[in-house]
Amino acid sequence: MQFGLLLLLLVSVSSGFSAQAISLAGQWRFQLDRTDAGVSERWFERGLPDKIDLPGSLPAQGVGDAVTTNTSWTGTIVDQSWFTAPEYARYRQPGNVKVPFWLTPQKYYAGAAWYQREIEIPEGRRGKRVVLSLERPHWETRVWLDSRILGTNNSLATPHEYDLGQPVPGRHTVTIRVDNRMIVPIGENSHSISDHTRETGMVSWAIWSCGLRRLYGLKICRCIPISRRSRRAFMDASGTRPGAML
Repeated sequence: MQFGLLLLLLVSVSSGFSAQAISLAGQWRFQLDRTDAGVSERWFERGLPDKIDLPGSLPAQGVGDAVTTNTSWTGTIVDQSWFTAPEYARYRQPGNVKVPFWLTPQKYYAGAAWYQREIEIPEGRRGKRVVLSLERPHWETRVWLDSRILGTNNSLATPHEYDLGQPVPGRHTVTIRVDNRMIVPIGENSHSISDHTRETGMVSWAIWSCGLRRLYGLKICRCIPISRRSRRAFMDASGTRPGAML
């Protein structure tokens, strides 16, 4: 299965936003992080050694572990007869494991994976704010621009957006760490995360492939400063105390 990866550069003009698409399809640097060593070893400060093509999925490119009867799925195999029934014996053999309760990938990986590549900020966009938007990754993402961490996000329902600030025009390195394990204990059979429902596309690719279905975009836009003069105090709903300053 192939899934799209698209990066859009949205350039602000006086009348609004004019979208200029800059595709990041192609080869990315890549590395699995099986022991969760990448953060402490500061992988974002070095080039990742492996290569992966995007758009695409990890299993389709042979990345991950061979599926076996001991694969630790996200989801319960309720019918335990699959492990013992003679009629399923041929589908429990190494190299031919087929789980009858959901689609079975050739490779499976659960854990952290890192993606990395360079981006180019045009000289004409000096002083513009840049936002990286990742469309519904699975599950937790962390992003670095060069060696500066931009933050982390674990939403399953909304894009993960990272403010890159106003980077100096030129070449910069974006490094993304994606962890597709259960970040919040909502239950292994929850349809939003389980292998039972992965054939729906978004979830399936995310679980099998550690999360980057699409990079939705880099947005380059005008900065709108908020000065002291433009801020106003407002009362909270009870009317008893000041609320936030905007």
